[in-house]
Amino acid sequence: MKKEKKAVNSKALKTVIEPNGKNLQYWKDIWRYRSLAFNLAKRDITVRYKQTVIGLGWSIISPVINMLLMTFIFGNMAKMESDGSAPYSIMVYAGLIPWTLFSKNFTISSGTFLTSAALMKKVYFPRIITPAGASLAAMVDSAISYAILLIIILISYFTTGFVPSWRIIFVPFFSLLPVMLGFFTGLFLSPFNIRYRDLNQAIPFLIQIGQYVTPVGYSFAVACAAVPEKIRFVYSLNPVAGAINAVRWCIIPDNAFHLPSFLATVVCILIFIPLGIKSFRKGERTFVDLV
Repeated sequence: MKKEKKAVNSKALKTVIEPNGKNLQYWKDIWRYRSLAFNLAKRDITVRYKQTVIGLGWSIISPVINMLLMTFIFGNMAKMESDGSAPYSIMVYAGLIPWTLFSKNFTISSGTFLTSAALMKKVYFPRIITPAGASLAAMVDSAISYAILLIIILISYFTTGFVPSWRIIFVPFFSLLPVMLGFFTGLFLSPFNIRYRDLNQAIPFLIQIGQYVTPVGYSFAVACAAVPEKIRFVYSLNPVAGAINAVRWCIIPDNAFHLPSFLATVVCILIFIPLGIKSFRKGERTFVDLV
């Protein structure tokens, strides 16, 4: 019996907490705590729509109203052209969803040490689980928005005869681009956000400006044509614009695939994945003393 007890004890799971992260224990813990990310996402969705009359309807109302406003301002008042044969509303909505994915993930991950400090101080778990869970919740809202986009496309088919491209099957894949771009750039800035609180105030302002600098409410091709030729190539290297144009390319049949902007998006993601993780890991060891 004693030998059996010793054998059981020797096989007992051990949790090793190593804040310096010089081995694979941290990444093993992320896999062990993966259910926590889903529970945090479920909590965020529940809290967000709890005691609301419309509930998940708010995830529909917000993008639809934005689409209508941008269509009226840029399409009707400014008389800007759409991409190819697509109705202006579809072009705007197809750009608004990836922009929302980017902005939400960027805001979530950059402010995670401030918004989730109380939870992080109570118990050990890989801190990156917190922004990952919030990111999953944001993706649920975007999935609903894509369902609304399909309804808008169906309505446009009966009213204007618009038929989406067969490339629409690649939308889930290309939608990962703005998610990863926003998430990892936000992770990179997260430690600076607790050291310099001005950044926390500046981020919403910069996102609001970025929505109009980036071709969300207007065509990427029209924007490039309007920019002076000397800086046109620099403007096309906007990584968020590359992600938006890639999603539109999946939906609009005669929308050209802009390779330079797409490559700029991929390169930017590949750069910020290691930089973001390294910056976040460094910040999670000292955030308790600053928050």
